[in-house]
Amino acid sequence: MIKSILNKTVLPILAVIINNTPSFIWALIDFFFDICFFWVKHLYHIYYRKDPLKEQIKQLKNVSNYTEWKQITFEIDKLTNMDLWRQNFISKHYDYVLINERLRLLREAREKQDSAQIMSLLRAGLIRNFGGIAQKRLYLKSYMGTKFKIEEYINEVLNCLNFLNDSLSSSNGDDYIMNSKQLKLDFFHDARQSFGCTALLLQGGSLFGLCHLGVVKALYFKRLLPRVIAGSAVGAAVASLVCTLTEEDLIPILVNIEELMKNIDVLNHEIDERYGNVIENVVKKGYSQDILLFLKFVRDTIGDLTFEEAYMKTRKILNIVVHPTNRSVPSLLNYITAPNVIIWTAIYASIGTGVLSDDIALYVKNFNNDIVLKDPDIEVRYLKPQDVTYQTSYFQKNLSVNIQHQSPYTKLTELFNVNHFVISLARPYLAPLISNDLKHYHASYGKVKYDKKRKKYEEKEMTKRDIEKYTKDTGFNFMKRFKTIIGMEIQHRLVVLNKLGLLNEVMKRFFIDEKPTALQYLASIREVTIVPEVRYLVKDFGRVFDVHRTLENIPYWMRH
Repeated sequence: MIKSILNKTVLPILAVIINNTPSFIWALIDFFFDICFFWVKHLYHIYYRKDPLKEQIKQLKNVSNYTEWKQITFEIDKLTNMDLWRQNFISKHYDYVLINERLRLLREAREKQDSAQIMSLLRAGLIRNFGGIAQKRLYLKSYMGTKFKIEEYINEVLNCLNFLNDSLSSSNGDDYIMNSKQLKLDFFHDARQSFGCTALLLQGGSLFGLCHLGVVKALYFKRLLPRVIAGSAVGAAVASLVCTLTEEDLIPILVNIEELMKNIDVLNHEIDERYGNVIENVVKKGYSQDILLFLKFVRDTIGDLTFEEAYMKTRKILNIVVHPTNRSVPSLLNYITAPNVIIWTAIYASIGTGVLSDDIALYVKNFNNDIVLKDPDIEVRYLKPQDVTYQTSYFQKNLSVNIQHQSPYTKLTELFNVNHFVISLARPYLAPLISNDLKHYHASYGKVKYDKKRKKYEEKEMTKRDIEKYTKDTGFNFMKRFKTIIGMEIQHRLVVLNKLGLLNEVMKRFFIDEKPTALQYLASIREVTIVPEVRYLVKDFGRVFDVHRTLENIPYWMRH
């Protein structure tokens, strides 16, 4: 029936319209459709064409070692013209005239083997931020490094130090004269004292604390891991694992920790795979199945080692931050302040009383090598890190605890001459609010153009104007500044709410930054903050509750 209706009515009407339509109308319709198809094809090509920069950045997120990372970042620097920026030594961010002149004087003194001149120059110039070369913005443009002039200066300083060191052990008679060899020894002693040293701080982490292992692994295999390592909560467990093991024992753990953790008894009393207990551990205590298993692994691995025994074994300086309610207990535990304290008890104290156990206390080894309570006559509780980050709650009446006002990291600078901190914050959900000091901002690339005929990108010739454009320092970045201001404002509001006592335990654990803010007020201290990158935040939280993928999650967090 429908077919007969179409044959009798619709088709005759269409035939009449088509037969009586003027030719210029068909020409306009053809012209209109030709334009439409052209733009649809063009937009489709633009949408699906491969962007070299985006492809390289995408690959960068999935690298597993430094060699792969270096190959990809070399290509990114070429696409973003940062290789040209590095070659241009002129910059408003550092004193390039001073650096160039000091480089020339050091090189001339070394070639002339003038030890006295080298020591004179380095005594005044061997500081971290000499001429502004430690400005962070100089290290955020290019992945491969900073200005070649700065790197050349640093290499020359190292060459001069090596020259002085070699001259100490040479067989020349003058080296055994008091006024020659002793002056060089005094120089190295004074330079070490004035230059200071770097400490690695592994701050908290709770749910995502295993990200600290990735930071340690990356630094260790590039021979950049500091000798002074401090940590709190899960960070204290990671620091303890690193500082108590020799090179032979530590490398297998960093390379293949998930295989070694298979031997841990998953049915011990601290780990329960029942779903209700998992939710309780995550929400109320802030520790997932992965973290509980890792804590058990650390305790079984380090045994009953004390701080002093660990230092004598590895010569690494372990520091664990605790927050006792009694001031007679030091807040920074190491081989100087608490040499006989058992390390694993310090880890539990750093996590806090009432989290994993209500019976948290420090234990020590006495002269008979027996394990006993450190202070049996003192009643002390240990606060959770998030409870002492911001130390006062203005309107809470039940402040029965006596919180120390001095940051434990101040003690760290006094004991070990630390004046530079690398801070690892294993809190991905705080990443949008916390400024990652190693975050690179990709500029648009200008050395390639798209060839429509060949349908691929080709490198174009750089004019003098292009070179000047891509080698100069970037100016004001509105979106970067706007994001920073918004993040600082949100952080400030959360701090105020915490001081007013309006945040409960769960909100405090998620939104309060454990970064040691007291460091910011010490003029001599510089710091670099590392924050895990936010990629799949909802998916990451799903991993926290998945107790059947615990051993798969551990390498994932390290890579994250």
